[in-house]
Amino acid sequence: MTLDNLAAAEAELVQQTWLLKDLISDLECRREWPTQELLQDTSGTMKWGEIWTLRKPKLVSKKLRRVFRAPDLGAMLQAQRGEEARADITLDPFNLNLNLVLSEDQRQVISVPIWPVKCYNYGVLGSQYFSSGKHYWEVDVSKKTAWVLGVYCRARSCTAELALGRGAEHQNAHAIYRPQCGYWVIGLKNAFKYKAFEDASTCDLNVLTLSGAVPPLRVGVFLDCEAGTVSFFNVTNYGSLIYRFSKCSFSQNVYPYFNPWNCPAPMTLCPPSS
Repeated sequence: MTLDNLAAAEAELVQQTWLLKDLISDLECRREWPTQELLQDTSGTMKWGEIWTLRKPKLVSKKLRRVFRAPDLGAMLQAQRGEEARADITLDPFNLNLNLVLSEDQRQVISVPIWPVKCYNYGVLGSQYFSSGKHYWEVDVSKKTAWVLGVYCRARSCTAELALGRGAEHQNAHAIYRPQCGYWVIGLKNAFKYKAFEDASTCDLNVLTLSGAVPPLRVGVFLDCEAGTVSFFNVTNYGSLIYRFSKCSFSQNVYPYFNPWNCPAPMTLCPPSS
């Protein structure tokens, strides 16, 4: 009913627009007439006065009867992927870089500056790893202005090391984030720039800019080992898809990957029940 009313109002406005154009055209022609003829042509003016009356379209209630929402991600997981897809992930303190601090429950990581030492981290892995099946977890990034997250699988073809990365230049640190090096990740930089890191035909990194109507404050990661896909969902926006890596080649165990980057705000793994 609401759409029908809007369509009728639009049609009425279009009709009034054409009548107004005719009126303007007619008045422009009459402007060239002698004064005597204008005075004698009262019927023409009265005709336009009868036809042209600006009418307001019918008001449409701002309160809609129904609210459209995208499918709930939790219900979708339960119905299509099974509740067993929700993984209980914690962070692995092994080989943790000096500027990363884990919480006591190993669900939260914070980046802290180490002045005057420049020690750029390559993040932290999850304690759990996967070689088959479907697995899903969520990460709270609501207070962060920079982060990288996704999955990591050790790649023999890449010489970049995961653990410490000492001596690496900060501006080149993103260079390892590509499937060729075993990373299927997305990230945020400078509070507003969302990126996906893909392989390129050359040795250069292919960085794709992502866009979305609602910034993700909570990101869901879905790993399907059999299908070879890694999908990222915006839990804040009813589970809408942010980005999906397809045809992923997992030659070894796959680990959840998290990097709080240079932002001091916490990056938190959400419990499966939350």
